[in-house]
Amino acid sequence: MAQGVGRAFARHEPQVRFVRPSLHPPAGLMQARHADPFGEEMFGAWTKERLLYWFIRLFVLTDPASPKAAIRINEDALAHSLAIVDGQGQVIGGAFNETMPALGATPARRQDDPFLAAVWSFLAPFFDLLIDHDTEALTALCAQYPAFHAAYAGGKVGHHFMVARSEALAKADTFELVAASAEHFQARGHAYMVVEASNQWAGAACEALGAVRVHFTPYQVRYSIRRSAEPLDGAVTSANGWLSDKDSGIMFYVLRLT
Repeated sequence: MAQGVGRAFARHEPQVRFVRPSLHPPAGLMQARHADPFGEEMFGAWTKERLLYWFIRLFVLTDPASPKAAIRINEDALAHSLAIVDGQGQVIGGAFNETMPALGATPARRQDDPFLAAVWSFLAPFFDLLIDHDTEALTALCAQYPAFHAAYAGGKVGHHFMVARSEALAKADTFELVAASAEHFQARGHAYMVVEASNQWAGAACEALGAVRVHFTPYQVRYSIRRSAEPLDGAVTSANGWLSDKDSGIMFYVLRLT
């Protein structure tokens, strides 16, 4: 599931597909090995697909703050994430879900892990934008709606974080992952589900479920990365310094489940 969602995000997510990682991996990364409850593995090719795969494994499926010698599984993400499989049991679509983290929370991470450092070097600009976006939306919701504030404080707001499909799954069928995520959170006693829709398809799925638009952040809101016509060594770049070439952005949705 991590491989499939990572591959899809690298190819289709408006920011990830546009921004380029450093030309070369950090020194020593390709010789290092990572071990966690899912097994032991080397980083692999220095590509956006592998960077997104390792992001999911390091920041979603396991706890990035736990010691390198005793990495813990993220039980919350495993409890709420969903997959669609084909007749042979192969994952063809997936949704990574979690309980919505606290306001403005930057993922804590261990400092002695070359895998974490490499992934963060690529994704930090995206998280800077996303954390600001979420903080503004959640602050406004908590200030205006006491019921939402109470649910958020009580850990009853679900976060539909990443959803993607492989080529084996029809686009229309991927909607089932959004709907099923809402049904799952509702069955677990959550009062709301929030979504950061980064493309038109995700936004359409949210609105089909009756979710409400809360906050919009354009991709081209500030120059966040190095501007370069070619990839550079030691820097994340794009051709124009923006995080995406799309004249759109991220829409924050909230869906009431009760």
